[in-house]
Amino acid sequence: MDSRPQHLSPSLREKRRYIAFKIHCAKTLQELEVNGAIYQSVLNLLGELGMAESSVFILRGIYTPDKKIGLIRCSHTAVEHVRAALALASRVGEEPIMIEVLGISGTIKAARRKYLGERILTSF
Repeated sequence: MDSRPQHLSPSLREKRRYIAFKIHCAKTLQELEVNGAIYQSVLNLLGELGMAESSVFILRGIYTPDKKIGLIRCSHTAVEHVRAALALASRVGEEPIMIEVLGISGTIKAARRKYLGERILTSF
């Protein structure tokens, strides 16, 4: 018997969206500080149940402190709620911030290419 779990078919999987964001702030913020501020903002607006239903996840390793841009993954039904939560984020510690949504995409690859300015080397 094979004891590995069976994968869901694509039609049964939850649809995801990727939100590209930019932080406007006077000082350079590290990834953990940004993650905490975004999660706290979503939790304050949506509550625990809404946060669980929206499946908010900040992609690690994509946030760049010098450009202050990154990606958030969420459910396709909760995109507008997450955008509202990002607009309400106002502080990281004592530092005032503003989070701008650069755009929304259905794949990580397209979000990186369109909004984060990454180039694909095979297209040259």
